[in-house]
Amino acid sequence: MEGILVPIAMFAAVAVILWKYFDSKHKVRMLALEKDLVNENLKYLFSAQSAKPNRFGTLKWGLTALLIGLALLIVIPLQQFGWAQDHEGELITGVIFIGGGLAFLIYFFIATRKDKAS
Repeated sequence: MEGILVPIAMFAAVAVILWKYFDSKHKVRMLALEKDLVNENLKYLFSAQSAKPNRFGTLKWGLTALLIGLALLIVIPLQQFGWAQDHEGELITGVIFIGGGLAFLIYFFIATRKDKAS
């Protein structure tokens, strides 16, 4: 019974947190409309997009998928040849995080260089 209550409680807690977040955001918008406070300065509250869209979002996720895939392509054959048999899960998890972290760092340097150029 305990094995089933913990996941249910976890999902319920996440659902309540998300519900309260979006509900409070809606209440702030409605209050601004009621008090006629909507002007050009508050326009960002009502738009679904941010003020400065991310032009390099595809680059970020493409680099992340590429480097995680390359890292797994290297580590899985190494495990099949008998290297690090005692720590298979830890090795794969570490390689995934290292590949993802490197991808985000590379993305950061590319994006800042492109933003400075334009």
